Amino acid sequence: MKKIVAVLVIFSVVFAGFHMTKPAHAATSKTKYVTASALNVRTGAGTKYKVVTTIKKNQSVKVTQTKGSWDKVTIGSKIGWASNKYLTTKKPATPKNLAAGLKTVGSNKQLILVTSNGYNTSTAVIRTFEKNSKGQWIPVLTTKGHIGKYGFTPASKMSEGGKKSPTGKYTIGTAFGRYGNPGTKLPYRKITSDDVWVDDSKSKLYNTWQSRKKTKSQWKSAENMNISAYNYGFVINYNTKRTPYKGSAIFFHVGSGYTLGCTDTSQTNVVRILKWLDPKKKPVIIQTPIKELNKY
Repeated sequence: MKKIVAVLVIFSVVFAGFHMTKPAHAATSKTKYVTASALNVRTGAGTKYKVVTTIKKNQSVKVTQTKGSWDKVTIGSKIGWASNKYLTTKKPATPKNLAAGLKTVGSNKQLILVTSNGYNTSTAVIRTFEKNSKGQWIPVLTTKGHIGKYGFTPASKMSEGGKKSPTGKYTIGTAFGRYGNPGTKLPYRKITSDDVWVDDSKSKLYNTWQSRKKTKSQWKSAENMNISAYNYGFVINYNTKRTPYKGSAIFFHVGSGYTLGCTDTSQTNVVRILKWLDPKKKPVIIQTPIKELNKY
């Protein structure tokens, strides 16, 4: 009888211990967010393993297991391991919709917003928005871009050759490019080797697109349009009254650095924006240091 009791006691202890012990490395399922601009997810917990997929900043993942500095994550139908150095449980803040509070765009349904951190920088952020059936501005694209070498300046202080971009709200003019229409609904003009934009303030053709051969006797200086920066772009309708010395040839075009007064971004983004723009939706472009956005 004593032997039977002893066996039962041992069995009970072992059985109880079995239920109290948790699997190694197990973790309660939780949601985490990526803090790196791009984070590789691998087949195992280490950099020697193959990459399954790459996830972007602020993307959410489900964490089901942890091994030291690595988390086992689930993204859609894919499962793998990611460094938890670049994961956080803190939910990222929802980006502020900068178009939502604007007061001067009530009749517009498409908006390009170009903002900088101040007047003396050539770096800008380009955002596009479209108004839905409820009158709400919906973000479409956010990307990096550039403005004039010496930043923004109020339109009242613009000058020819000043290498600054004008602040303000402007309508959008003709789209253009050195190649065929990429699919824009805007009026489109293909550039030829004969095309120039007159920047001679004393000319009657100041701030207009002209044929070099037909008008060369009517101006002393003009900008060649057949250049790579103008592979694709559109005219920003600035100084449409063609006031002398107030600036000319203000475009939205292809580029990767500061301009001489225009606004630029990558060719991919320029084409994407051109395809999106629709004259029926009365698109406009607002350019301003972000601290002065409340003026619009």
